[in-house]
Amino acid sequence: MNASEKTKEILIANGLDFRIEKAPLIAINKQGEQVPSPYFGLINTKTNEVINTVKEGYTVSQNDEIVELVLRGTESFGSDLSVSKAGSLNGGRKVFIQLAINGHGLVANDTIKRFVTIIDSNDGSTSLSIGIGDLTMSCSNQFAKFYKQGEAKFRHSASLTQKLKTIPSLIELALSQSLRQVELYNHFASTEISRELTHEMVKYVLGFDREYTNMDTLSSKSTRSINVMDKLYNHIDREIADKGLNLWGLHSGITSYTTHEISVPKRDNARVESTLIGSAYKMNQSSLAFVTKKSGILELA
Repeated sequence: MNASEKTKEILIANGLDFRIEKAPLIAINKQGEQVPSPYFGLINTKTNEVINTVKEGYTVSQNDEIVELVLRGTESFGSDLSVSKAGSLNGGRKVFIQLAINGHGLVANDTIKRFVTIIDSNDGSTSLSIGIGDLTMSCSNQFAKFYKQGEAKFRHSASLTQKLKTIPSLIELALSQSLRQVELYNHFASTEISRELTHEMVKYVLGFDREYTNMDTLSSKSTRSINVMDKLYNHIDREIADKGLNLWGLHSGITSYTTHEISVPKRDNARVESTLIGSAYKMNQSSLAFVTKKSGILELA
């Protein structure tokens, strides 16, 4: 099966078999007359929904173009990479592709499944980005990270097509970052902590905790907020009991909560959306920053 045939198969299997049409908009002036508008509507041709408005300079990237370029970008890696999952987020406003990396990483007694993750917006709200992801096999905790290198983010401008040709080299960069992430996790696993640090973590990600937040502040919190705090503590306690009183157990408590229990919108792929770009992603990055600082080493760039 060639790349074009494989692309079509992936698009259909993952609900990505739609295109984005950039159509000119018409404005109505105060006299009720139709006048040209500087804006264009981005239309999901499968649902006929206008997912956003953009200016003329915006360049549309189609799902089939992205998927085929990613597939061609993986050809040099042979069996080391394979498409694991793909899909659309929030009505096709964004799309994602996860490439499973052959083999597993080991963190203490945990087996880690590693991924290269590509995300793009069809609504023009974000750049196309390439990052990493991982899944802790014992508990299904998920984590993703998009690094800050400017070359790994492509804006939807006229030069987008040329930039997309660098996808293979960026995949290679993501592979090396994924290995470094596992090394970082192992450093966390070997760094013991005190129980007090769990309170610091909860306060860092939520803004309040059981130990260091005064009672007046706690009593002003909503029932929902207190429930979130209690659930977060429960996940941390379970993960530390399983992985040990160390930074890896502490971080895993956060990713356990964000993977399995954080509130998400009621729509398709909502948990994936939260993990890649939503509230779960933000909380996971806060957790990573916290444990990295406590470990005494520099975070990955």
